[in-house]
Amino acid sequence: MDRVKILHTADIHIGAAESFLGAAAEQRRYETLLTFERILDLAVKNEVRLIALAGDIFDSNDIEGRFFEAVFAKIAALPQIKVVYAAGNHDPLNSQSPFINRPIPENLYVLGVKDDCITFDDLKLRVYGRSFENISLQGEENFGITPENDGYINLMVQHGELKSNLNSDYNAITPAFVKKCGMDYIALGHIHERSEIGRIGDTFFAYCGCPEGHGFDELGEKGVYIGEIGKGICDLKFVPAAKRMHLHETVNIEGLKDSVEITARVSEGLKAKYGEAYTDNLYKIELTGEIPLDAEILTAEIESRLGELVYYAKVKDSTEYTADFGALAEETSLKGIFVKKMLEKIDSASPEERELYKKALKLGLKAFVSEVKYLED
Repeated sequence: MDRVKILHTADIHIGAAESFLGAAAEQRRYETLLTFERILDLAVKNEVRLIALAGDIFDSNDIEGRFFEAVFAKIAALPQIKVVYAAGNHDPLNSQSPFINRPIPENLYVLGVKDDCITFDDLKLRVYGRSFENISLQGEENFGITPENDGYINLMVQHGELKSNLNSDYNAITPAFVKKCGMDYIALGHIHERSEIGRIGDTFFAYCGCPEGHGFDELGEKGVYIGEIGKGICDLKFVPAAKRMHLHETVNIEGLKDSVEITARVSEGLKAKYGEAYTDNLYKIELTGEIPLDAEILTAEIESRLGELVYYAKVKDSTEYTADFGALAEETSLKGIFVKKMLEKIDSASPEERELYKKALKLGLKAFVSEVKYLED
């Protein structure tokens, strides 16, 4: 066998909570479990022989046992697929680990905390790597096991960060390490953003990223890598797997004042971009464009209306007033005095301060025509 079909995934963080979701946070925790189950279904559909799990399948070793039981049951239900796991910094392989203190399926193989190798003669494949034992792990200059030159495919499963040096608490993996390790492919975890397939020497490598985003710092489509690897072969393709996407969208609302109209423009834009499934996603919506001074942008109302259409929406008002500030500053009124003072501060401020003063000017003008809520964006 000169090639083998694998699925590469990592950083599922089953049981993680997105606290900003409020009452929906608990449901969202279980959706990460469903994403894992969906990944294994993808493996069956694509006739995968081995799943490389590169760490942090669980968000913690302290989450409810129900999560552990469900994961092990799903793996055990697919005995035709081998699953190899390298524990990460969130679920290290120690006395609290479910991979040690609970029975695990026969087709689940866990790499040890020292350099380890598992051989699958039926696949002509060896899988190398090591698990975190604690929340930190020092990287290595060289892997401690040299692959044999017997035609077997060499796959490494590692949770760690690619760096130019070993100065890291998270298993630094250097270009020199990759070049010397003798692997055909390194399935990496820890970095939640997917990378393209890289190559150093004869070794291919990649981060698959997290298959489900956990916040607005993990935007866009998430999934896994599926395909064949072998000697000089790395034919892996990205396959989406997420239940929901976290998305940041900018919407120009120039010419609109009414919350109903604004909500309609936002939702129409989202549907046009993401199709009927747009309702499943989580959005951070930034409203832009020029609006008159008497316009009142009620972000709370817009969020409520969007909340009837999509899973989650947070709205930020980044509009600008179409006002003649010079003329306003000449008015003999409290508003005129306020505008004049703020313009003076803006003119003399540093670039960082200038943005804050501009925001203060906008909020101040809004206070002259309507109520400004505490901690309003």
